[in-house]
Amino acid sequence: MTTNLHSAVPVLVSVPTPAPESTRLDALQKKWQEDRGARAFPPLAAIDPIALRPFLGDLVVVCVSDPARPQFRLFGSGFREFFGLDCSGMAVLDSPFPEREAMAAAYARVALSGRPELGRYCWRSQTGCTYQSDYVILPYGDGDKVARLLVLEDLDEARRARRRAMGCLLT
Repeated sequence: MTTNLHSAVPVLVSVPTPAPESTRLDALQKKWQEDRGARAFPPLAAIDPIALRPFLGDLVVVCVSDPARPQFRLFGSGFREFFGLDCSGMAVLDSPFPEREAMAAAYARVALSGRPELGRYCWRSQTGCTYQSDYVILPYGDGDKVARLLVLEDLDEARRARRRAMGCLLT
């Protein structure tokens, strides 16, 4: 299986956004709001695979029991297919992504603040293609401590760009 990791010197832009542009991100954020009620963030019991089914492919679950060392608990099938690898069980800082330190810092920010983070991400692959995706990082935990993050990165735009690039290569 080939990997579609980012280039050694990635074009990396992560821009915070006030509201998600992706309908899937918007739907997950609304579910998160409902699940949290009056609390700062939803309890761990709210992470229900059946309710999260529409998001599972592009969903990453990150364990932040130690915010300084976040760990991928589950790497969704859409990520595995797009990037050609499974980082489930791997520490974020040990992952092959060149921007792993920025990812770990974002996860630590959300874990320590208990507040979601939304943004748009742009990167260049090893093949030289530039991709974009919208993302949301949502905290979950019991009491006042965040223990897990649900990270949804909507890769649909990147998938379309890849198909267009592949079409150009085939003609």
